[in-house]
Amino acid sequence: ANQVLQRTSEYLSSGLVSSQPAWYKVLAHNTPRHAFNKSVRLEVLEKTKAEEVSAISHINARLADGFYVTKVKVQKKKDVSSLLKSQQLHFIEDDLRLLFYKQHPWELADPKNLVENENNLGNESFDWSHLRQFGKKLDGESVVQRTIYLMETEKKTLLDSYEQAKFEYYRLKIQDETEMNVVREEGEMFGAVYPKTAIEEGFDKETEVLQKWKTDAVEQTKILDAKFSNKDSSATASAD
Repeated sequence: ANQVLQRTSEYLSSGLVSSQPAWYKVLAHNTPRHAFNKSVRLEVLEKTKAEEVSAISHINARLADGFYVTKVKVQKKKDVSSLLKSQQLHFIEDDLRLLFYKQHPWELADPKNLVENENNLGNESFDWSHLRQFGKKLDGESVVQRTIYLMETEKKTLLDSYEQAKFEYYRLKIQDETEMNVVREEGEMFGAVYPKTAIEEGFDKETEVLQKWKTDAVEQTKILDAKFSNKDSSATASAD
């Protein structure tokens, strides 16, 4: 919004706009005081990068120590107590998921479809030489699997693999969001009417409940005020 004046001035100087809009001089003399552009501070980026490097170093240390156990080991000597205990399995994918969703908490709010089909539960059928997969939504799990692929197949370091997977993820997300916005604008231009999203429906229902609660609270407050006023008047009359 604060760039409207600058854009309009450029259009006027280039001839795209022939005459000044009615609000042009008013906005020029009363420019916005606050810049609404989203800016990222350098110290925030440095802190995020330092946390990422620390987490990746921790994962590398676990890899070197053989911490990650992905298969159940067969124990030759078994006693009764060991039979009742389940072996702890540790996967590098879990630590990568924690790192990704810590850096991108809003990705957890992205709706997901859980299809209970054994053919769709695993990642064996996917080719992670590229990030986008047919039949799977682009999400944090895609970044994790792409990181593992780059590390094991292309022999890159864990940090470089994770950085490349994130970069590819950002690029594809921007592309998807741009395409969705263009399609929606084109549909609206031709008269399409879109229903409310699940989030908007939830907000409407929440507003209805809050409005009912507010109405009930006002009525209860009036009743309590009336009771207290009756008690005060009766006490005054008895005192007289």
